[in-house]
Amino acid sequence: MLGRLGRMAYVNTLPVDWGLVSSPLGFLVNIRSGPPTTLNRLLAEGALDVSPVSSVAALERAHEWLVFDHLCIGCNGDVGSVILDSDRPVERLDCARIAVTSDSASAVKLLEVLLQRHWKIEARLVPQDHRCSARLLIGDAALKAGLSPDARFVYDLGRAWKEYTGHGFIFGLWCVRREFVLKHPEEARALYHLLATSYLIGRTNMPSVAATAAGVTGLPLSAIEHYYPKLVYEPDEALWSGFAKFQRLTGYADTRLATFGLYDAMLVHRGQAGSLQYRFPMQGRP
Repeated sequence: MLGRLGRMAYVNTLPVDWGLVSSPLGFLVNIRSGPPTTLNRLLAEGALDVSPVSSVAALERAHEWLVFDHLCIGCNGDVGSVILDSDRPVERLDCARIAVTSDSASAVKLLEVLLQRHWKIEARLVPQDHRCSARLLIGDAALKAGLSPDARFVYDLGRAWKEYTGHGFIFGLWCVRREFVLKHPEEARALYHLLATSYLIGRTNMPSVAATAAGVTGLPLSAIEHYYPKLVYEPDEALWSGFAKFQRLTGYADTRLATFGLYDAMLVHRGQAGSLQYRFPMQGRP
């Protein structure tokens, strides 16, 4: 067993997970599924070794985790699975209450930034069980709400971020515990490659991925086929720049995240004193 691996309980990561769920690769790891905040907690507690997590959690736990910088859950505009669903135009939500999901710290923080800086309104965010004029939805629930004939005013947060900054956004990242890398460097490297291989299998079998996602969610296959091309799984310079912008707006230093990776041919390994060598994905970027 290479290690304990987290898996998102939504179909947004199914292309990355496909090799794990459709081939013997899955027998190499112990997999636990859950929404982002659950996976954040399990990785922080040491119950997982590698997991996709909210990008905000990756920032907050940067002293404990390294980022697998060859993968992300991102978008370059519309995302479809992170929306503000409202009964009125967003400009009329000033002083209103907005119910927010507890499943994604990144989506909540992004909504806070957009409300304050893009839409320039003051609203009060409350737990998701409150009856409110608007609600923040993520994952499969957001996809279903966006297709509902009862949909009112739907604001895609990926599109809103693009309109405000001109950049894409990173909602989630795969992270590995630094402690695990120090104790099990070869296993950590193998998990890095395992996820890359799993995604390669998914990317080359998207019709099967989409059909499975449609069955899991109950959504029309056409909706899933329209959804997946919106997602970005391989972060590039432009996407990291957009995330650097988000970091600055939320008070995090550009150099906070450190990566484990072969993305730029740099390995994480034991130094003479057991230290880690890594790079910062956003250092010095605009």
